[in-house]
Amino acid sequence: MQKNSVSIKSSKEILKHAIRFIGQHNLTAVPINYTVSYEYCRGDHALLRQAIDQAIASKQPINNEVMQCWFDTLLLGYDLKELSESQLELNKIASQLALTTTQAEENVIQFDNSLNECKSGLSEAPNISSLLSIVSLLLNSTTSMQIAMEQMKQQLTASKQEIASLQDRLAMATIEAITDPLTGLTNRKGLSSAISEALLSAQQSQNYPCLLILDIDFFKKINDSFGHLLGDKALIILADTLKKQIKGKDTAARYGGEEFAILLVETDLQNAWKVAENIRRIVENLKITRIHDHQEIFRMTISIGIARYQADQSINDFIDHEDSALYQSKNTGRNRVTIFEAKL
Repeated sequence: MQKNSVSIKSSKEILKHAIRFIGQHNLTAVPINYTVSYEYCRGDHALLRQAIDQAIASKQPINNEVMQCWFDTLLLGYDLKELSESQLELNKIASQLALTTTQAEENVIQFDNSLNECKSGLSEAPNISSLLSIVSLLLNSTTSMQIAMEQMKQQLTASKQEIASLQDRLAMATIEAITDPLTGLTNRKGLSSAISEALLSAQQSQNYPCLLILDIDFFKKINDSFGHLLGDKALIILADTLKKQIKGKDTAARYGGEEFAILLVETDLQNAWKVAENIRRIVENLKITRIHDHQEIFRMTISIGIARYQADQSINDFIDHEDSALYQSKNTGRNRVTIFEAKL
C-alpha cells in the first residue's frame, strides 16, 4: 500500500515539473504538450530527453510545433517491445553487478578483520609459533582476497560485454525501425524524424528545408501488367536512383507504396527544382530489363511536387503543400515537376 502512495506522490511531482515546463516555454495547455512535458520530466525516454536538452542548451525556441514533432517522431515511434526486453536485460545486469559488489564488500570486511586479528596478535610479542600462525592467516586471507578480486574482475568484464551487446541490439533496432526493408531507404517514421531535426536546426538561421514528394506514374498498371516482382524491382531501381542524387544531410525516403520523398536540408526552391528535374529525366530514361537476356520490358516516369517550409507552419500543412503540388503534376499530364504556389 505504501508503494502505491509513493508512486502517486512521485507522479504528482513529475506533473508539477511538467506544468512548470509548459509555463516556462509559453506552450498551449493541450494533451500532446502535457504528454511530451511529462515524459521529459520523468526522464525515462533517453532520446526525448536528449532532444529537449539539446534544444534548451542551444537556446532554440520550444513551441507547439516543435512539441508536435517530438511527439510524432519520438513518442509515437517508441518501440516498447524492444525497450521492455532491453530493460529486463539491464535489470539482470544490474542485479548481477549488485550481487558482485555485495560479495566484494563482504570479502573486504573479512580481509579487514583478518588484518586486525593479525595486528592484535603481533602487538602481544608473539613467539615463533604465533608468528607462523599469523603469517599463515595473512597468506590465506590475501589468497582469498585475490581470488575474490579476480572473480569480480571477470564479472565486470562479462557485464561490460553484455552491455556492449545490448547497445548494439538497440542501435540495430533503431535502424530497422526507420528503414524500409524493400528499398533500404528511410521509411516514413525516419523521414518525420529527419524533418523534425531539420526544422530544429533551421530555427535560428531561418534557412528552411525543401521537400520533394514523388510518385511513380501508373504504378498499378505496372503491377497488373508485369507482376509484383517487377513492380518491386521498379521501386528498388527508383530508390537506388534517389540515393545517388542526394548528399550531405539530405534524406531520401520511401513515403509509402509507390510514393517517395526527398528532404533537401540546405537547398532553396530553385535548386530543389533542379534536383527534382534531374531525377525526373534520369528516371524516364531508365530501362527495366529482363535478367537473362536484358531485353527491355518497360520504362517508368515519375511526377514530383515541391514545397519549402514556411516559418510557423505546421508539418501537416507542409506535407499538404507537397501533395497539392504532386497532384497538380499528376493532373496536368504526369512526368513533370511542380512547385507549390500559395493561393492568395
